Amino acid sequence: MNQLAGMPLRSLPSGMPGMNIEVMQANQVAVVVPNGDLNAASGMELKRTLQNLLDKGNTRLVVDMGCVTYIDSAVWGELAVATARARAAGGELRVCAMCGELLAILTMIRLSRVMAVFPTREDAMVFDREPEKHLSRDLLVRSPFHRAATTNSRQV
Repeated sequence: MNQLAGMPLRSLPSGMPGMNIEVMQANQVAVVVPNGDLNAASGMELKRTLQNLLDKGNTRLVVDMGCVTYIDSAVWGELAVATARARAAGGELRVCAMCGELLAILTMIRLSRVMAVFPTREDAMVFDREPEKHLSRDLLVRSPFHRAATTNSRQV
């Protein structure tokens, strides 16, 4: 996983085996790093973490998904809600470092139109970047999961 200089704020066991959420502050951005599968139960800890950060005035959020291989549908919904809350507070929630399979799912359920997705944490932390430039179409097209998903959806 990429490491960016930052001050760790906390690392929380979620009560779920193998799930841990690290939060650090770097350049006026709160970076949230979940580690493990995000199912409905462990996703609640991510929801609480994002909500607490927003409640404390942290409106620039980056969620680094580099250590996540599964995201439950309820968690996708919570990420969309947190994105809307960050925007309402004058900020933005960005997601980065997703594996190809999760990126393909995010695209299929059209959340890539709602939240900014970046290939790396370093890219996601540049908040003066125009939103349209966050996720290149080339990144999606190169993903074997995206190709399989779009091929299958055309056959239906």
